[in-house]
Amino acid sequence: MWHRIMRPALKKVGLEWATFQVMCRTNATLMKAMGADGKLVADQLGHTLDVNQNVYVHSPVESRLGLVIVNQLEQTLLVQ
Repeated sequence: MWHRIMRPALKKVGLEWATFQVMCRTNATLMKAMGADGKLVADQLGHTLDVNQNVYVHSPVESRLGLVIVNQLEQTLLVQ
């Protein structure tokens, strides 16, 4: 299925570098961002909720940008 259908479809849109694991992680991350139930997503991927949340789901870049402010605050407190 991967070599016959998925890989050619990904190549058409310039994503030939994407692996099955990349697709699973993308699915888990996007489903979490949409507010889907974590257990439901874990069941779809064939994993436990723990594996789904701690291995497959990645935090979006937008949410990590807020960490810059926390780091600046930390530096300010350390200087004083």
